[in-house]
Parts: sequence; C-alpha cells; structure tokens
Amino acid sequence: PNSDNHIAGSMININENEIYQTIDGFGYTLTGGSAMHLNNLDRTTRAQILQELFNTDNNSIGVSYLRLSIGASDLDEIVFSYNDLPPGQTDQNMTHFDLGHDRLHLIPILKEILAINPSIKLMGSPWSPPIWMKTNTNSVGGSLLTEFYDAYALYFVRYIQEMQKEGITIDA
Repeated sequence: PNSDNHIAGSMININENEIYQTIDGFGYTLTGGSAMHLNNLDRTTRAQILQELFNTDNNSIGVSYLRLSIGASDLDEIVFSYNDLPPGQTDQNMTHFDLGHDRLHLIPILKEILAINPSIKLMGSPWSPPIWMKTNTNSVGGSLLTEFYDAYALYFVRYIQEMQKEGITIDA
C-alpha cells in the first residue's frame, strides 16, 4: 500500500450500463470416464452429487452447460468411435454407426442430469474421427483424409440424430 492507503496496481472500472456480450452458461466436460465413475457410485451418493451439480435451486451449483466428447476422449476407459470397423474397411454411409459404448455409462448419467435440469445445454465435441478416416489409422495424431470429409459430416449428423432418439438434444 502507498501512503494514501491505496493498493498500487491496475484498476478495474465496471460500467453496468455497457454490455459487450452475454454468457450462455457455465459448465464442464462430462467424459465417458467421468460418467463411469459417477455410475459406479451407490445410487444415493450419485443422486446427491448430481443434485448438487445440476439443480438450479439456491443451494446447488446449477451447472448450465456440458461438453460431451463425440466418441472416446482421452479420459475414457477404452478408445472407441461410433463407427469402428476392421482394418481396411470403410463405411461412408454410416450404416454401422452405433452409440454402443456410451449406452453403458454416459447416456444413463445424462438422462439423470436431464431429469434434474431439463434446460441444460449440451455441446458435442469430437476428439478424433473413426480411425479408418485418418491418415495414420490411429486415434492419436494424424489427420482426416480429404476423401472422408462428407462421411465425417454425416458422422456428426448421425450422432445428433441418435442422441435425439435417446431423448438427448445436442445444442451445439
């Protein structure tokens, strides 16, 4: 402090009448790994945690946004996509698309969250395309092959459609 009892440094002035942008909400990423750990808790503990995180009453956090991995993230128990195929095969029409692994933990937890807070916003975010679409046929590194741009776009469409069939709306 200086002699005028002020703290030296930067000053922040807030003008409540000047608005630059709005905030849609606050949240975090719900990975398959997080969902697995939540799902493995006893029912009472899981319900208490989910209520504290997602309930919008004055005694809870009221998380309003969740980021979901489209396919496996680096925090999932196993590596997977929604269209895994044997080496050398492709599926540009997404006939083998399946939410499979997410039905075990992620989707049930999401349904519990939606029962608590039906207005929560969900954002799907890819970690990796299916490996048959990539230059290195591996979920780590590599790039999307240009001949699979349309197939990858369809992959996202199918993800949104299949989640909707589960009663889960992807907002972004």
